[in-house]
Amino acid sequence: MLFIHLLKLKIRNSYTEIQTMELHHHPDLHHKEKKFKEYFLEFLMIFLAVTLGFFAESYREYLNNNSKEKEYMISLIEDLKSDTAFLNLSTHTLIPYHLKWMDSTRNLLQTPGHTGKDRMVYQALIFGTAWSYDFHFNQRTLSQLHSGGFSVIRKNEVVDAISRLEGNYKLFSPVIDVMQSMQNDIDISSYGFLDGTADYNAGKIAFENPLFPSLKLSDVPATALVKWQNKNAMILYADKLDKYSFYLRTGIRDDYEIFCKEIAETIKIIQKEYNLK
Repeated sequence: MLFIHLLKLKIRNSYTEIQTMELHHHPDLHHKEKKFKEYFLEFLMIFLAVTLGFFAESYREYLNNNSKEKEYMISLIEDLKSDTAFLNLSTHTLIPYHLKWMDSTRNLLQTPGHTGKDRMVYQALIFGTAWSYDFHFNQRTLSQLHSGGFSVIRKNEVVDAISRLEGNYKLFSPVIDVMQSMQNDIDISSYGFLDGTADYNAGKIAFENPLFPSLKLSDVPATALVKWQNKNAMILYADKLDKYSFYLRTGIRDDYEIFCKEIAETIKIIQKEYNLK
């Protein structure tokens, strides 16, 4: 009986505790409506965060473009200096060298007395027609600029200078085509009085170093004979040689000198705009 009485008392106390807990004040779970000032501050913070992110990204892209821009200009100057080196070599060394041997070839063919001159004619003709200065402009950096690189070039004066130079490059292309056509025509006409096989064998020896051909008289094959009786063929060849010699002096060499000046001016503009040496 005592056990039952204690159990009832326990139940009664538990019930009383539950009722007491229910009488406690519950917190207000409903949020109060924010004021306009709080909304405005939140908006301002978000706006500033987005704006700063945008400016940070823009600045990063700006720095990246600046780096690319300068790299393009350094690369272009290297290309232009390479072009200038070849133009100067052609103007002051290769072209005068070939002109001298063209004059020698013409004199040998037109001077009376042919005994012992056969090998000299082959040597002079090969040296006079060893054209190794055909100029093709370096397109390494220009091709990159045309593939999207121009979009990072901010200096209008530099863009204009590059465009002018490239325009002159394109105008010069037909000149190269004419020169090559004249070279081929001269080569073909020489077989009217030369032995083709002997000329080919002598040329192989001479062109072991294509830039600076070398051919001793002793290297010219004994079969390298001139058909002196074919006077008309030699006159025709000499005439073609005269025309090409004039074209080389007044066309190619003068154009090369002009290009050197234009390239130097372009390099000067780039170096000034980008503080390059």
